[in-house]
Order: sequence, then structure tokens, then C-alpha cells
Amino acid sequence: MASSTSEEQGSASSNFLPQNSSNYISLDFEPNMEYQFVEQLEERYKCASCHSVLHNPHQTGCGHRFCENCVLSLRELNAVSICPVDKEIIKPQEVFKDNCCKREVLNLQVFCKNAPHCAARMILGRFQDHLLQCLFQSVQCSNECCQERVLRKDLKDHLGLHCQFREETCPYCKKDIVVISLQNHKEKFCPDYPVSCPNNCLQIIPRTKVDEHITVCPEVEQECPYKHYGCPVKDKRVNLKEHENSALREHMLLVLEKNSRLEEQISDLHKNLELKESKIQQLSETVKKFEKEFRQFVQLFGKNVNLLASTQVLASHIDKSAWLETQVRELLEVANQQQNKFDLRPLMNTIDTIKQKITLLETYDQRLVTLEGQTNRHDAHINVHKAQLNKNEERFKMLEGTCYNGKLIWKVTDYKMKKREATEGRTVSIFSQPFYTSRCGYRLCARAYLNGDGSGKGTHLSLYFVVMKGEFDSLLQWPFKQRVTMMLLDQSGKKNHITEIFKADPNSSSFKRPDGEMNIASGCPRFVAHSTLENTKNTYIKEDTLFMKVVVDLSDLEDL
Repeated sequence: MASSTSEEQGSASSNFLPQNSSNYISLDFEPNMEYQFVEQLEERYKCASCHSVLHNPHQTGCGHRFCENCVLSLRELNAVSICPVDKEIIKPQEVFKDNCCKREVLNLQVFCKNAPHCAARMILGRFQDHLLQCLFQSVQCSNECCQERVLRKDLKDHLGLHCQFREETCPYCKKDIVVISLQNHKEKFCPDYPVSCPNNCLQIIPRTKVDEHITVCPEVEQECPYKHYGCPVKDKRVNLKEHENSALREHMLLVLEKNSRLEEQISDLHKNLELKESKIQQLSETVKKFEKEFRQFVQLFGKNVNLLASTQVLASHIDKSAWLETQVRELLEVANQQQNKFDLRPLMNTIDTIKQKITLLETYDQRLVTLEGQTNRHDAHINVHKAQLNKNEERFKMLEGTCYNGKLIWKVTDYKMKKREATEGRTVSIFSQPFYTSRCGYRLCARAYLNGDGSGKGTHLSLYFVVMKGEFDSLLQWPFKQRVTMMLLDQSGKKNHITEIFKADPNSSSFKRPDGEMNIASGCPRFVAHSTLENTKNTYIKEDTLFMKVVVDLSDLEDL
């Protein structure tokens, strides 16, 4: 029975679908989605089963229309298909594909699913095609490992500026690194990343040059060159030269003490040598004595009848004589070697020379101490005067350029050089001179990132407004609430200035009373694009100089 039912279902499917089938219509849409039609959807375009817009409509013998999937589902639910509208039996041979209705459905006007952001209208059959190019459609980031979805219109900015899995060039080793790993690459792996000297000598050096730097680092601890003579000092390389000069007398005394011990050792060696020479003399006399006895035994040997006994005595004396000769030769060799080894004349000459130099250096040392004291006193007076002159000069420059009317005209010279320094990471930002809202008013300044900051990095000049710590802060109203206008001035005389205006946010920490030297800067990270600023058709930069203006609205500000 089960196999029979299966055969009937297969027959029904084959009877439902092929009739009047045609594939000349290439348009289509996704079923089971909510579509917003321009005009209210008529009932004749709705499926009699699922009540959604008809997808691949099929019409039954009773005149009702169903989606292709719905008409097949009716057959799968029951052995005999029943129309849910009029309860009529649906005969497979009477079901046909309604291409006319399909064309009408596919040509119905619908709004984009991303309305109201996207105002496009299209026919239902082109709905999917539109989504493939709709700027407000959510799409997956194309960078590997990035799971973030963004609007198609924002995809380019996301890929170029915000995606954590995009590649950026390491500013130090110039390798392309995934942004999410860039900081870790810099801190742990980049061979050219600038690091501090491990000995805290304040020098910044590339990571691969650390070992080379240590060989010359002034902060590395070293032993005194006179350690061999007994100096125990171990100090930084930068201090050892000073130590050598200041401890010259002590070092010479250590050398003399060492030489004195050497002289004592040499004297002891002389005494030992004399003792050994005495022993050699005694052994020599013993040898002569044995030689005399040997000759006597030779004479006795000729006379002695007992040849065997005489031969044994003779062999014994020959062995003793040979042993004594060997001992004498060894002692003579040792004596000759020690005599050559401890030739004292060069050493004594060196000691005399050192003694003369020490006497001369002691004389110079006393004179140098006197002169050094006088020089130090003069240097101290000169340094005091220099510090005062520098302080006065800085104060005069500040007073000369300071404005007290809430307006700042900031002249930035050498633009190309300063932008290059910002790009290379040497001087990322620059500050203007301070200006005031009045003689006793707020102390303010401007801050510029010539190569951009934040979202404007590498593409824009970023301009910020900074509230600084002033002398009269305790008398002023906080937080700072004034309106601020920032401008890039056009130098052509046509006044095509670029202007940004904002009112200080009283809830922002940038405008509270400063605790430190200055607050966090606030302003425009994308103030002006480099392409606009550096365009030769514009005159914002002239003779490698640009002018920026900051104006604080003083209309509602109380004057002290």
C-alpha cells in the first residue's frame, strides 16, 4: 500500500508541473518574503493557500490559483488533494501553470526592502537584481575572517578605514599586516620597531639594533680597566672615564703595589735559584766521587778473581752514575729556564718610568684641581645667565604673538616638511601659540594633525580646539560653553575659506576646568581633505605656508 501511494504522488507531481510549462521568462523573486507593493496587492495575485504573493502560480480546475510549492504540498498532505477554498477535489490533470498570471505578478511594482533609506521602485521580478546593487543592502565584508555586515554604500569605507581584518603597511618595516594584528606585530615582531634601550639610556633604536647599541651604550655597567691591579669599581660606561681621571692617583698606587709584590716574588725566586745551584754543585761533586770510585772498581775488576761479584757491583755503580747524570742535566735545564724567565732588567726599567710619570701626574693633578674649581664656578654663572635669557626670550615671543580678543591667526610654515614628519611618525601633531578670550579670560590654543587623526588619518588635515590651564581659571565659569569657528583661510583674496562651527558640549571632559596642562582636544578629524588642501587650483597653501583661524564667540561671555 505504501509503494502504491508513492507511485501516485510521483504521478501527481509529474502531472501538476509539466503542463503549459515554459521557461522563457527569466524574471523571478524569492518566495516567503514580505514585499512592500506600490499599490495594494489584489486578491487575484495572492495564493489561495499561503495568502502570499503567488510564486510560479498554478491554476486548478476549480479556478483558484496556488504557488507551485503550495499545490504540491496539498497533494503531500492528503491522498486526495482538496481545494481549501471551495473544498473541491483537485484533479492532477486539470492543474496547469498560469504563465499569464506569472507575468502580471512579476511586473507588479514594489518598493526596495531597504526603504525609506532607498527610494527605488522596481518590478517584483527585478527585486533580487536590485538588491545586488542597492547601496542600502546589508552585505558581508569581503575580507577573510571578518564577519561584520555593512551597508553596500559603506563597504568601501569599511574596507579602507574600519575593517579590523584589512591590511595596512607597517610604518616601520613596510610589510603589509592585518590591522587587528598590527599593534601586536609592532610590539613583538617588527624588526624596525623603535624600542627603548634596555639600560634606560633614553635612546630609541630599532629592535634589531639593540645588541649593536649595547656595545656602545653609555649606561652599560663595566668593570674598571684597573681591575687587574685591584680596583673594585664597577660603573656605567659613561662614568668610567670620569672615574679613571678622578682616581688616577689611586690607580697608580695600585700599580706600584702590584709591582712591589712582583719585586718580592722575584727576590724569592732568586733565593730559590741560589739554593738549586748549590744543590747542583753538591750533586756534581757526588758524581765526581762516584766516577773516582768507578775507576777504582774497574781496576779491582781486573784483579778480582770473582768475576761475577765484580760485574754486579760494577753494574750497580753504573746505574747510580747514569741516574745522577740525568738529575744533573734536569737541574741545569731548570736553572737555565728560570734564569731566562726572570730577567729583571726590563721590568725594573718599566717601574722606574712609571714612578717618574706618577710624580709628574701628581703635580699636574694639583694644578688641574685648582683650575677645575675655577672653571666650574664660571660655568655655573654662565648657565644661570643663559637660563634667564632663554626664559625672557620665550616670554617676549609669547607676549608678542598673544591675542586677547578670542581670535587666533595661526601661520604654519614649512608645510611639506612638517607633513612628512607627521607621516613618518616623528611629529604627529603641532600646537599653535596660546590665545585668550580677554586679558583675564580662558587660555586656549589649536592643535593640527597634518597627516590626519582618527577617521581622517592619511587622507585629511585634522584640526582641533584645546582648552588650556590658565592663570584665572578659578574666577571663570565652567564648563566652557562658547561657540567656536575654525577656518582654513584662502590666500587668493577671494575668501573661499573652509569653515567649521561647533558649540562646546558642556558634558564633554574637553570643556571642563583643566586638571593638567590642557584638556583633551575636540574638533574635526576630517577638517579638509589633502586632495583639496594641496590642489594647485586652490590657494590654501602659498609658498609652503598656510593660515588657520580660530574665533570664539564672546557675545554672551561675562568679562572679569
